[in-house]
Amino acid sequence: MEEKLQYKKAKTWQIALATMTGAGQMVFYMLMTSATYIGNANFGILVAVTGVIITASRILDGVTDPLIAYFLERFDSKRFGKVRFSIMVGWALMALATTLMCNLGPALHLTGIVGIIYFIVCYAIYIIGYTFVSIAGAINANILTNDPKQRPTLAVWNTTYSYLTPMIMSMVSMAVILPKFDNIQGTPYFGTLNIVVIVISLVFYILACIGIAPYDVPESFESIGSVEQEDAKPSLQDMKALIKENKELQRYIVSASSDKLAQTIGSAAVVSTMLYGIMLGSMAMATILSAVSMLPSILFAVIGAKIAGKRGSRHVMIQWTWACIVINLLYAVFLLFAPTSQVGGLMNGEVTGMAIALAAVFMGLNFANSSVKMVVSVATNSLRMDIVDYELDRSGRYLPATVSATYSFIDKVISAFGATIATAFIGIIGYTTTTPQQGDPLTTGVKLITILLMIGFPIIGWVCTLCAMDNSELTREKMVEVQKSIAEKKAAIIESGEAK
Repeated sequence: MEEKLQYKKAKTWQIALATMTGAGQMVFYMLMTSATYIGNANFGILVAVTGVIITASRILDGVTDPLIAYFLERFDSKRFGKVRFSIMVGWALMALATTLMCNLGPALHLTGIVGIIYFIVCYAIYIIGYTFVSIAGAINANILTNDPKQRPTLAVWNTTYSYLTPMIMSMVSMAVILPKFDNIQGTPYFGTLNIVVIVISLVFYILACIGIAPYDVPESFESIGSVEQEDAKPSLQDMKALIKENKELQRYIVSASSDKLAQTIGSAAVVSTMLYGIMLGSMAMATILSAVSMLPSILFAVIGAKIAGKRGSRHVMIQWTWACIVINLLYAVFLLFAPTSQVGGLMNGEVTGMAIALAAVFMGLNFANSSVKMVVSVATNSLRMDIVDYELDRSGRYLPATVSATYSFIDKVISAFGATIATAFIGIIGYTTTTPQQGDPLTTGVKLITILLMIGFPIIGWVCTLCAMDNSELTREKMVEVQKSIAEKKAAIIESGEAK
């Protein structure tokens, strides 16, 4: 059956350019990680207040997803292109927001409540722009290709950009721009950095538009209902039906959201401090391992894409989720019983045979953990594209923006609790008025809570994934049937139209 199918495929250079939407987003994201400094330096806003604003903004971030998705599903793409329009509108809004924050705002000398309101409005504009580009990136994945062997490669490019872009931007900001301002992260520094961010992101987005242009045409967004219905715009009823009736989307949301919540808990800053600063005794190791793990992660993203292309995304999610569980159980045993402080001692010149052996085991488990999780991530992203096509075959409606926004909304709401859960658990062991710091005593409570947050919760998330995916129908063979059915329905519509 598959040999008779004519899949839509994109050239490698087109995929490489089209996925640069993620690189452009990362450029802006690197600037906005300093939002607390920007609010304090430019508007005199207390750091704690800025933190509340940023946390509250996640609610707006979640709400904008379905609203903008609804708009884009109904947007007439004949003249501007749906994806290219969304990319450039998103860039314009983000550029406007950061310019108001970093360049124009300081010149107005806004402080007090007026400064806070101004900052909130700017941040809201930024979130709306960021959402436009996020949804555009999700649509990209579906209209570029429906080839099951090619689809997972999109995640490889996204992963590569997500690693390389922050590295390059950090070098530009910290090694080139910051020294020009006496290493002070103040108003002049952020004003200059913002201009650089706007220019670099614009280049990325223009390249993304070039890559997606041949596919960003009305034909790519056609539904497969009757001839009379094919030009009808998706309604709110269609979007509600998607969430209510598409069991595969429901399973995907359970799987991906539980994983995301668990990973958000495990990657909280306090957990990293307890692992590296207290259990190992060296926060420097966290920075070193983060840089060194970049290459293995990209390598396993490629491996994951190859396997998903051959065996299907669902198969890879299940098999490699089991691998995640096994490796993390071994990781937990090591952290629970090994004298981990000797690993950090290597950074202080305490070199022994035992320390080297323990460090080798720790690094091996660390790399194995990040690598297998990368394979699951690649398969998860690919499966979301399969769900869009499954919905097209099931209901006749092509809703890539809605599928992405539905998951994104639930994902953001759930993951917002990650830091809160981590903070609540460290309070159990006495960190109620202070946070964990390097050099704090390694108690049994610290060890157990670190393992629970970093490994226990992710394992619970993976168990949820296995339960959700166990009943999923989206096997490799099923997706071949889906693509065949879609092709036949489109051919029938064309023949019916010609007959009339």
